[in-house]
Amino acid sequence: MENVLIKSFVEEQKNIRANTDVRVYSCTLEDLFTDQVKGLSGKLSIPEYQRPYVWQQKQINQILGGWREHLNKQEDDKPMYYLGSIILHQNDQKLNIIDGQQRLTTALILRKIIAPHKKSGINYTSGISIRNIKANYQYLKQLNDEESLIHLDFTKINITLVVTNTEDLAYTFFETQNTGGVRLKGSHIIKAHHLRAIQDNRIVNFQARKWEAISSNKVESITALLTKARYWDSKLWRDFPSFRNKRELKQSLIEEFTLLTHNDDENLSYHYSVIKNEGDKKYQLQESDYKQIRQPLSDGNNTLDYITEYIDLYQILFEQNDHRASQEFYELREALIDKNYGSVFLKEFYQIVLMCYVSRFGFYKLFEASLWLFRAIYSMRLTMNRNVVEKSIFKYARETMIINHIVESYTPQQLFNHLTKYKYELNPNNMEENYAKGRHINCIKAYFGKNTINTISYYTTNLNQFDKDLLKGIHSKIKTNYA
Repeated sequence: MENVLIKSFVEEQKNIRANTDVRVYSCTLEDLFTDQVKGLSGKLSIPEYQRPYVWQQKQINQILGGWREHLNKQEDDKPMYYLGSIILHQNDQKLNIIDGQQRLTTALILRKIIAPHKKSGINYTSGISIRNIKANYQYLKQLNDEESLIHLDFTKINITLVVTNTEDLAYTFFETQNTGGVRLKGSHIIKAHHLRAIQDNRIVNFQARKWEAISSNKVESITALLTKARYWDSKLWRDFPSFRNKRELKQSLIEEFTLLTHNDDENLSYHYSVIKNEGDKKYQLQESDYKQIRQPLSDGNNTLDYITEYIDLYQILFEQNDHRASQEFYELREALIDKNYGSVFLKEFYQIVLMCYVSRFGFYKLFEASLWLFRAIYSMRLTMNRNVVEKSIFKYARETMIINHIVESYTPQQLFNHLTKYKYELNPNNMEENYAKGRHINCIKAYFGKNTINTISYYTTNLNQFDKDLLKGIHSKIKTNYA
């Protein structure tokens, strides 16, 4: 395996040797940590915008296991253990670690246990990094007490250093290479791409800390919702990959929020507005505080602000109660959406269309919109024979172009008029109360009231009556809300 890695990297070196902005060194870990790499000078540093140190016991055990396996090999002229490549950006007298922080930090923790008098020389400012370093130090110290780690000789661990003079080139390697351990998520690549486009270090630090305050899983899931809203456009429809295809899903997020963003200095936000005429005066009214969900994006602050703004909106709509949305909306969410009898795919699609609505009209008439959009989206739960699968959502989105209707409507009422014209027919199969469809109908009944929604057995023989009753319930809720 080591020879394969080395051969692979040798081929990589052949492609870059002609580039004077790139230098390649082969050295030991001890050479790197003691500034003994001939021709290389500078202090190892972790840029503020790098992701924090996140390795856990699993990754530590993997790296220790590889080292033990290497030690146990009985070979003549056995080569040094190869730890892979480290990508550095030389910035004056700083050697910014672009790729390899996880391995280097773990090695420095081991070094501190084996040789406490030796200094690491790297400053860590991320709270996440500091917590994980402390936890892994305790874990490795316990391992050292149980089985001495003194046999870890850093003079016999080989690494390849790729040192670039430009940050862009360093990140070209960073975004295309994975050397093991915790794989880079799409959110990490998006963050790195846009932070390096910002010139002001104070803003870089601010954006990095703001981004790190949000879990990477949340960034991934919400950027996926935003990508669907941007892909499912009648003018330029793009197929979104299945959740099962992790690689294509990750690539779609990276493509939409790095490769397709504009490399310019513009930081433009696009908002819907209305011009109101009163006599000889004109007033411009902004309809939503949120950027248009399909607006073009530029590198740097523009894209980072766009994503974090919609993460904030997602939290307002689906995770907390906020004064910007009405109490009636939150009651609907708790009663009909959080129960999740429809399926996770329906819930995500509903979240997408509601964010699109707020992108277009803000929180104006949000409760009314949530009712009409619930009827349209969750009709799939009622028309399907059994389960609502992912491809059903894709098909519905393309056939109805519901996102286009939302973002292209001039007024909420124009959108509502379109949604009321939508027709569907209740599918009687699997409507029993112990099935998801039956539980979903009973959930609707509990919210709108038994005087509006009848029993499941009634609708089994009166299929066309269900939606008529649901329409009555929606109109009644709207009337009560405006009373």
